Amino acid sequence: MEITRNWILEWAEKYDKDNQEEKMKEERVLKSIKAIGSPPAYLTKDVLKKIADWKASRTRGYIRKNNPKYVKEVTQVSLTAQNEKLMLEVLTLLNGVSIRMASAILQFCFPNQYTVMDWRAWQSLRNLGKISGEIEDTYECYKKYNDICQKIAKQFHVSLRTLDKALWQWKGGV
Repeated sequence: MEITRNWILEWAEKYDKDNQEEKMKEERVLKSIKAIGSPPAYLTKDVLKKIADWKASRTRGYIRKNNPKYVKEVTQVSLTAQNEKLMLEVLTLLNGVSIRMASAILQFCFPNQYTVMDWRAWQSLRNLGKISGEIEDTYECYKKYNDICQKIAKQFHVSLRTLDKALWQWKGGV
């Protein structure tokens, strides 16, 4: 199997058709973020809950434990930082936010720079021979993953989100 622009577009389209509920959740997140600003300088607890519901609904209970003011302050530090590692890792101070969840937050706030790190998409890249090793919740792992996705998206003239949908939907050929 080889990645082509058509392969990416076909699998991304299949994702959109097969995941209508997720698509609606994603649209709600985008609308909520747009209301704050584009790109936002911070997130509200409500927006964080919507992102968590989209990325991993099982984290809802942890996300609810966050104080709204703390969410705003932590996300403000992250979203206004100039250091990429700080942007990602500071978000993990929030209850329910791992590196993978932080990647989803950054993807929604800066869609041209960041993609979502997910085990399904990782597996797809591994099966396509584009990445090796196991997925880890570390900045270094995310950086490697995001750099590879950026390179592929640029090569085939697609958005990072379109590539993410294709990789997630294909699920590594499983």
